[in-house]
Amino acid sequence: MDGLNDAPDTGAAGDPGTVEVTLRQRANRRQARYGMLFDCFRHVITDSSVLYLGAGDGRWCADLAQAGALQVVGVEAQDELIARFDGLPSIGARERVEMRRAAPLDFLQTAADMDKRFDLVVLMDVLRDVSDLHEVFEDIARLRPRMVMGDGVLATSAEPLLRLEPRRAAGGTARAPHMIPSRGAITQAATANGFEVDWTDWTQLPPSLREGLSDYYRSGPIARASFTLIDAGT
Repeated sequence: MDGLNDAPDTGAAGDPGTVEVTLRQRANRRQARYGMLFDCFRHVITDSSVLYLGAGDGRWCADLAQAGALQVVGVEAQDELIARFDGLPSIGARERVEMRRAAPLDFLQTAADMDKRFDLVVLMDVLRDVSDLHEVFEDIARLRPRMVMGDGVLATSAEPLLRLEPRRAAGGTARAPHMIPSRGAITQAATANGFEVDWTDWTQLPPSLREGLSDYYRSGPIARASFTLIDAGT
């Protein structure tokens, strides 16, 4: 994500110690994120149908199936990421995962227009550069989910705004800035569509378990954050 993701600086390239540290960080990051984002909601995941937008290589789709989801539809726009799913270690729940190549928010709108229903909707890094958050959460509400889980890089402001974040030039060519939604913008759009918003408190994770997770603990105007939504009427 153009420098917005975690990029640990652990030493010179090619240093075996650096590789070991990086692998440890990645392993801890994956374990901690799964625990904070999914493991505490097994009661929602069990026997559920899941729409996972921004599914990457489908690794977490498989994890959700193993955790008890009956159906997981993973939507990812990049062919090379979808292709990696077939290379994942064999798992017994693979038959409950369906990977689809599509722009995640286009797929969401189509599913809503077709009156599809999913118990759980996961939004993974799909809200950046979205100018109409209200429409996104309106489409999600039409799926009538029991819960929505979101994770991504957001502006930390409680005001409902889109922050323009410069991007690195490609080959010397200037690129348009990213639009990064704020916490306030997410809250406003979700609330307007009947959801109650709960922001994940990453400070609950002890400092000793935060290796590889620095993007969740940034003190500047942008940091990674996670949230859950439930129907405010329930």
